[in-house]
This record gives sequence, C-alpha cells and structure tokens, in this order.
Amino acid sequence: MAVSSLSLQGCGAKPFSQDKILAAVANKFITLNEFKHKLSRLPSYYQGMADNNKKILLDDMIVESLFLEDAIRKSIDRDKEIREILEEARKKIIIAKYVKTEVDDKVKISEESIKKLYEEHKDNFKKPEMWRASHILVASEGEAENILIELSKGNDFGELAKEKSIDATASRGGDVGYFRKGQVIPEFENTCFNLKIGETSSIVHTQFGYHIIRLTDKKSEAVESFEEARPMMENELKLKKRNELFEKLVLDLKHKYRVRVEDDAMKTLGAIDAKKKFKE
Repeated sequence: MAVSSLSLQGCGAKPFSQDKILAAVANKFITLNEFKHKLSRLPSYYQGMADNNKKILLDDMIVESLFLEDAIRKSIDRDKEIREILEEARKKIIIAKYVKTEVDDKVKISEESIKKLYEEHKDNFKKPEMWRASHILVASEGEAENILIELSKGNDFGELAKEKSIDATASRGGDVGYFRKGQVIPEFENTCFNLKIGETSSIVHTQFGYHIIRLTDKKSEAVESFEEARPMMENELKLKKRNELFEKLVLDLKHKYRVRVEDDAMKTLGAIDAKKKFKE
C-alpha cells in the first residue's frame, strides 16, 4: 500500500495506559486506537487488504510520521506555499461540510413522488423487443453443412460451437446474448426474426463467413416495473431537489449578507483579460 494513499497524520503524545502503544517515533507514539481509526477511514477497497496486512499499514504510519516529524523540524509547515494550500483545503472542507448539512442532508424524497413520476412518464420506461441467439461461425459452406449433419444426429449445439466456431463467442457455446433490432448485421437479424425459440437456421452467409444460428430466447416489448425504474427516478428527483435547495440557499445568503457587485466589476475583469492577451 503506497504511503500516498494514506493521509498524513502526526503521532499522538504519550497515550493513556489503556491505549496500547504500537510504535514510537521520536517522542510521539502510534497507538492501537489511532491504528484502528486509520484503518476505519481507509476507502472500502483498501480496508480488506490493510486488515489482512496490518504490518504494512503500521509501517506506512511509521513512514508518514517520520516524514511529518522531519518536515516540521525543517519548518516546511511554515512555508508560504504550504500555508496557502492548507488554507485553501481548510476552506473547501468547511464548505463541503456546510453544503452537506444545509443542502444534502435536507434532500428528502417521498415514495409518493417517485410513484407519481413513474406513472407520468411510463412511456419512457419501455423496453424494446429483444432476441437472444447462439451461432456457429465457420469459414466455408462445406464445414457448415457438416455441422448441420452433426446437429441432426443430436450433437450438442454449444459443444459444437466451442469446438468448431471461429467466432469470439465460441468459448461460451456461441452465445451472442440479447440484442434488439439494429444491433446485429441484417442477415443475422432477419434470420433470428423468422425463427422460433429453440429452432435452428439453415446456413446463413454473411461477410464474416457461414453461420448456423439458433434462437434461444425472445422478450416481447414491455414496460419496466416500478421497482426496476425506481433507482433512476429517485436519483433524478434527488438531483432536482438538491439543485433547488442549493439555489435557494445561495439566494438567501446573498440577501442575508447583502451581496453587491460593483457596476464596473466586469469592466475591471475585462481589463485584466486584455492585459494578459497583450502580454502574450
């Protein structure tokens, strides 16, 4: 685990006796509670890895503490650029927390509003007619004729596809998956449209070679159920509500703190742009 993936934190002062010390760096300590806190704050995809490699995480914390200790002793924390970056980060963190509290946490969507949106826009949730097919693709018509003979003897379509097909679908028994009108080449599509589920075609010639196609499933046009459509609609309503709350908050704050923009502000900003272009 790279050190950069972990936020820099200084070790604590000497802990209370009930907080077990794991390591010491100069006159500071890394404790069990600090270790657990660090582990809990890692992204979920790192947590399992770190939990199984605790020594690596502890080593990372030691390296962080060493870097931080030496950097502070060399007064890097007092560097003007560092102070500006920290101040900018501090502002962003405070603002993010403020927006979460004043906007995000207040976004509430009722089940009734989601159902209402679904009923009003049901046509938008139509699922088109879908077909599913498997095929065996070979390079010559003679090979295709031999495969038809083997199929007529009862040989398994999927096994023949794995053995004989030159298409990328061979490894999965020739399965093309579901497709709707216009998603596959016309010759393949038209053949599937005229087959019944479980029925196998004669030889179909296309630019790719010679196909034998079996229709494995068909789904009629349908409307997504409320439960299927619900996540998308809920997200849409939440986004709309959030934008409304955000805009209202901005307007209220502008009124509260009497924001005004000077009449010549844009003129002044335009002069800056002109000056920059002149220098270029």
